[in-house]
Amino acid sequence: MKVRKIAGLAGLLALLVIYCLICLYIAVQFLPESKLAELIFYPFAGVIWIFPAMKIVKWMQSPQE
Repeated sequence: MKVRKIAGLAGLLALLVIYCLICLYIAVQFLPESKLAELIFYPFAGVIWIFPAMKIVKWMQSPQE
């Protein structure tokens, strides 16, 4: 069980780093210079990462087969 939690933690950290880099790239390359665009993009991007993270946490908490 500890191995699964350690692997899940590593997966969560990797997910977060990669997701942040992708959001940064999208914001710099494609987001127009507009406060409204930033007001929409950043909260949306800040919430979306939770869904894949929930799957990793559920996998970490599930009993091993």
